[in-house]
Amino acid sequence: MIAKIRPLILMSFVSLGSLISLATTAQAEEHRLIATDAAATSLVVEFGLLDQLVAIDVTSKLPEGAAKLPNIGYHRALSAEGLLSLNPTTVIGSEHMGPPETVAALKQANVALLQLPGALTTTQLRSNIQAAAKALGEPERGQQLLAKLDSKQAQLQQTPLANHRVAFILAMDPAKLRLAGVGTAGDALIQQMGAANVADYDNYRNVSAESLLSMAPTVILVAGRSAQQAVTDLLAANPVLAHTPAGQHQRLYSVNGATLVAGLSLGAIDEALRLQQLVTAAH
Repeated sequence: MIAKIRPLILMSFVSLGSLISLATTAQAEEHRLIATDAAATSLVVEFGLLDQLVAIDVTSKLPEGAAKLPNIGYHRALSAEGLLSLNPTTVIGSEHMGPPETVAALKQANVALLQLPGALTTTQLRSNIQAAAKALGEPERGQQLLAKLDSKQAQLQQTPLANHRVAFILAMDPAKLRLAGVGTAGDALIQQMGAANVADYDNYRNVSAESLLSMAPTVILVAGRSAQQAVTDLLAANPVLAHTPAGQHQRLYSVNGATLVAGLSLGAIDEALRLQQLVTAAH
């Protein structure tokens, strides 16, 4: 009887050892992720890997209740020493991540580096999601996010703001009006809403309040330092904007600029939907 029990005990120890080995392997394969911009952080969160995130940049916001993480600063001015001291397995950000010597140091240290192109179209956003899914080993979650994107796009296409001329203003300083032109994240957001951009030039330009008044925007979007105060601060510094069609019909809306730091993100698509619904309801 004892002879029969011994093999069973031995098998139990072998099985337990295998489980421990598997658990150790799984733990070893877990990521230590650093996200260098808000779009990268939102992707990590959407992939359900918040618990594997070890640091974020100054533009990133974590979900309510999440543990505070080290801040690595601005994505164009990263410190190689600061990043490497966190022992990351993967650093995720945009093509604008820098400076070049920091990127070179990460590569030399054999840290996996995922630099995603700034998405100005949903085609590029889809590609970024697919690239992240592959890099993070999350193909199933990647498919779920693509389906989610498709669903939101379908909603946006149901009520396009085809009759609206929109001005997107970057107002970190309310006294200075930085108007988004073609090829910017602000313009990409306007396109998602199915509206026309009042600016017919490339990139961002400083414009006067009087110049913006002459463009007669029917909607004004404001990305400021404070979502709660952005519109109020803008009108206080530029009271003439109250005489635009947007001002007369109270169609000035604050935008979460963090969703557009590296181009369109899933959060930016949510913003487009929210703003589209606000404009539609204001009619």
